[in-house]
Amino acid sequence: LPFLLPVLSCLRQNSAHACLRRVSVPNLGPMASSIVTARGPLARSSPGPKSFRACRNLARAPRLRFFPSAAIDPTRDTIVVFGCKERTAQCAVDQLSKNTRSAGTTITVCLPHSSYVGVKNPFNAMASELLFADKVTIECLSDLDCVDAVDQSTTAYADVLAEATGVIIANEYAPDALAETVELLARIKAGKVPKLRRVVFLSHIGVERRTLDPYKTLNRKTKIGTGVIGRTPTDGGAPLDKWFTAENLLRVGAGDVPINDDGSYPAGVSAETVSRKDWTKNEWTYTVIRVGDLRGNGPTSVVFGDAMLTLVDNAFDVRMQDITMERGDRFDGFTKRLSVAVVMNRMLTSTQNRVLNKTFSCISTGPVDRERRKGWDVAKGRSPPPLEDKVVDEEIAPKEEESGETEGAAAPVPT
Repeated sequence: LPFLLPVLSCLRQNSAHACLRRVSVPNLGPMASSIVTARGPLARSSPGPKSFRACRNLARAPRLRFFPSAAIDPTRDTIVVFGCKERTAQCAVDQLSKNTRSAGTTITVCLPHSSYVGVKNPFNAMASELLFADKVTIECLSDLDCVDAVDQSTTAYADVLAEATGVIIANEYAPDALAETVELLARIKAGKVPKLRRVVFLSHIGVERRTLDPYKTLNRKTKIGTGVIGRTPTDGGAPLDKWFTAENLLRVGAGDVPINDDGSYPAGVSAETVSRKDWTKNEWTYTVIRVGDLRGNGPTSVVFGDAMLTLVDNAFDVRMQDITMERGDRFDGFTKRLSVAVVMNRMLTSTQNRVLNKTFSCISTGPVDRERRKGWDVAKGRSPPPLEDKVVDEEIAPKEEESGETEGAAAPVPT
């Protein structure tokens, strides 16, 4: 009857709402990330950062009800990421904020003081306003869920380290990576990072083959500041030496045994004894990820302008979507930035003992088949999806000769 139509409509609507409450949000695929985080004209006409973030939190809420097993507790942990002026660290922050194993965790982007210092406009000598080259980078990263940026020259930086339980050192430039490692270890020794449990360090393949080509050429030494009046030349180059030094500093700091230049252990130290040691009792542990020369632009959410996009990196992102990993230093090749970011994050969220105080090499493999390459164009905001955690787990799974290793579930962060 006509007078019953409004009642039936209301009942139908309430039933539909009840169904929606029982059904989780479907996976929208890789396109969803590109749409939500795109920074084109449409993004600029959208609501402000706070309302935009609230919308994303609301949309993600049903997905966050069921957390997979992970070592990261969003209510307890703080993750600090170094090297965020470069794209590998930016990708790591982006994926930490989105991965269900770490979403909701406090993530702090640590940037040098120079990122907050303005410079004069080089294209307009009459301009009075200063330019801040890293302003857009800081804003983009800060717009991600639970991500904040901090100046390393402020007291806020010391406060952040006092709460840090996990650290990722993802500097792509070897001298910066070594400097960050030395400073972090000094603060740890001084008791200024009391809650730290895990450190993940980005290194380079070839550190154990520095006397062999092509790594011998890559590791050549140079002089910086030659020919400059009033300046004393300093040693430069030798990036593999710096990465190797930083690795050994972390090993010693974590109570592990430093390795020789060729990757062997010192005389009197058995590799089998070291591999079977229970590292869960240490105050903190490390994982080193060695990569080839880095390629790829990463997801559009952390790419801050078309000028940074290169045709070679676009093609690499689309074609080289898979990885292969091994212990030690055996590989030759290139590594996709987004893939290594996922691998480093997985080293933090994994509960497996086999990743503690271990060193892995990681390179990208491909090209993938044509079906997996269809529809992706990083320059147009359509990035291939990142690796899944299960892919990384399969790569680090013990081989037949390692099947006797114990499988632990001890979280590498405080409980």
